[in-house]
Amino acid sequence: MRSGDPVSPVPDHLAVPLARSRRVVARLVAVVCLAFATATPATAAARTTGIASDWQATTLGLPQAWQLTQGTASTIVAIVDTGVAADHPALAGRVLPGYDFVNHEVDARDDNGHGTATAGVVVSACPDCRILPVKVLAANLTGDWNTIAAGVTWAADHGAGVINLSIGAPRAPDALAAAIAYALAKGVIVVAAAGNDGQNEPFYPAMYPGVVSVAGIEASGARYRWSNYGSWVTVAAPGCATAPTLGGGYDSDFCGTSTAAPFVAGVAGLARSLDPSLTPAQFANEVAATSDPLPDPTTAGGGSADAGRLLRLLDVPRAAPVAAAAPTMAHAPATGTRLTALLGAWRDAASYVVRWQRSRGGAHWHDIATGMTYTPLRGDVGYRLRIVVTAANSGGSTSAISAPSAPVRQASSRHGGSDRSR
Repeated sequence: MRSGDPVSPVPDHLAVPLARSRRVVARLVAVVCLAFATATPATAAARTTGIASDWQATTLGLPQAWQLTQGTASTIVAIVDTGVAADHPALAGRVLPGYDFVNHEVDARDDNGHGTATAGVVVSACPDCRILPVKVLAANLTGDWNTIAAGVTWAADHGAGVINLSIGAPRAPDALAAAIAYALAKGVIVVAAAGNDGQNEPFYPAMYPGVVSVAGIEASGARYRWSNYGSWVTVAAPGCATAPTLGGGYDSDFCGTSTAAPFVAGVAGLARSLDPSLTPAQFANEVAATSDPLPDPTTAGGGSADAGRLLRLLDVPRAAPVAAAAPTMAHAPATGTRLTALLGAWRDAASYVVRWQRSRGGAHWHDIATGMTYTPLRGDVGYRLRIVVTAANSGGSTSAISAPSAPVRQASSRHGGSDRSR
């Protein structure tokens, strides 16, 4: 297929959204009825966030993840799709100005509903993340690869930390591959649906290197029979949810890998909120490493995405603490006057050890005590003191040293206190 060829919504779908296609929904009717007959009924709160029932939240480990973060407003998830209805109650206040590449205007409103539903699934996982709408498909779900590639590039250039692509096809042109590579190089986590053909077959952009590809599973962990699968798929996620629709309503059977992918895009938003330095490769590796085993291991190379386990891993510092300000002493040193160590400022420190040292000329320093306080003795008179603070975490340890003090002076008798020589 050439990069300028139209995108078709028909079953051989050369880049069709992976839910809501008439043919796809027709294939899913029996599966959808079974899934929701056995699911826990949705609560009102869950419906406003796009989770159909508590099995999706439980499967994704969201309650545990939300104890660490529910996202941040600075974390932006781009929905490269049919646009987004910014006025939907589930999305109110979360949608940023975007761009419509179909009509070449800044109003990226949704005229189909697929993008709005996808955005709702993202915020159901990352409630405080913001949505960047990028419209690349028309109301009838048609488009072309150049437009999609342009949307990916634009999202990467306009603050997206995560891009969700609930579109795809068995073939794709170099233009899309280049746009995906560009986004990844800029540090954007790219999440894509694995496809709805129920086969272990190539599917793009999900199969591009560096992209987090997502299969669809039901509450039991079994793969929905329409979901693509294979070792090339990164992880799996719930493949059905209640999602926002145009006009302010909700669709109780928004199903497909179009649904599974934005769940993982929301998890990526949580991860980026907790660790803004997280790279696309780190996320891809760690979301797979922390996933839960699936009944059928052929569903994906990893298992079922588990946001709780992932965020607990990310909450452990990756590196040793960093000293932002050196330690100091609270007072000028004099015999009999207790000195207090001020630790300075640290990032990612879990524990501290404080050592007191002295030196006559400043060339050689010797340990004389440990602890947060030290009272100079008569034997310290004329020596300079300093503090060595060693901060540690699971990633290692770092030491910071205070500036040398003035020489310890002999306090007059009226100061009292200990004045024993060594």
